[in-house]
Amino acid sequence: MNLYEIMFIVNPDIGDDEREKLISRLKNTISKNKGDIIRLDDMGIKSLAYKIQKKFRGHYFLVYLEGPGAMVSEVERFFKLDENIVRFVIVKLEKGVTRQDLEPKVEPQPEPVPAAEQGEVGV
Repeated sequence: MNLYEIMFIVNPDIGDDEREKLISRLKNTISKNKGDIIRLDDMGIKSLAYKIQKKFRGHYFLVYLEGPGAMVSEVERFFKLDENIVRFVIVKLEKGVTRQDLEPKVEPQPEPVPAAEQGEVGV
């Protein structure tokens, strides 16, 4: 299985429900084609470098996934057919990159210090 990185831009004017439906359909397309999403990052609305489809801004998403090469053509087809996708790019990652490198990092939470151990500073 190969690792892929996908960056796509969605029309910022669509509602939250529409955006969730689009993400759900993308996940279904990937899973039907024997792919697995490692991480999906919502990067928010950002300004575009130039106008695309009369829009100055777009809602950016970054997806890391694992799957066979045949899956890529179906994902491309999905992006081309959906009118809410402004732009997309799919990149096959190098052989040295592992799935563990792409998984979301969990930062350890510092344990709270009990109030009795906290020293009071007197003046």
